Amino acid sequence: MQMQHRAAACSNAFPSSPNFEDEYSWIGDDYPAYLPLDLGGPIALVLEDSRHYPLNSSDADAEWESVYPGGGLGFVRLGPRKRFFSLSLYHQVHCLDSLRHTILGGAHAHGGGEGAHARRDVEHSAHCLNYLRQTIMCNADLTLEPEVVEGSQDVGEGLAAVHVCRDWSKVHDFVLRNWDDWEKWKEQQE
Repeated sequence: MQMQHRAAACSNAFPSSPNFEDEYSWIGDDYPAYLPLDLGGPIALVLEDSRHYPLNSSDADAEWESVYPGGGLGFVRLGPRKRFFSLSLYHQVHCLDSLRHTILGGAHAHGGGEGAHARRDVEHSAHCLNYLRQTIMCNADLTLEPEVVEGSQDVGEGLAAVHVCRDWSKVHDFVLRNWDDWEKWKEQQE
């Protein structure tokens, strides 16, 4: 039943006009399933071992936070009443960063510590692992990663393979503009 609901949502997922916000009431289930951004054609990304976004360093937290545009952690507000939504892209990044903090023995945005906080961290990590598993499977990246040495059946770390990607910089730009619009809208409401 759940898959049927999702399939139905996908068939009507993309609004038909550039003014998509006018096509919905943004109340209840009356909103698009996807943010209808034109991301252009595919872009190539060669995976490499990067010194950026490390597990732990003096600037690791700042680098991870720099992924989020504006001050809204990748959330958007849409429609005339500025309904709050998460974008899966940034939810996925949040989960990666939360797992990074968990690996380091700390907490991320949940307080940390003992008792209920520690249980919440374990529950949040379990959520993130499941969420990332499902979104990875959903995206079904079919990039071929060759063996390090032919015949070894070892692909190493999967580096140097060229992946076909969507241009996430356009998502970043949209979310940044949306954040700025949200800030202006809030000022007008005061």
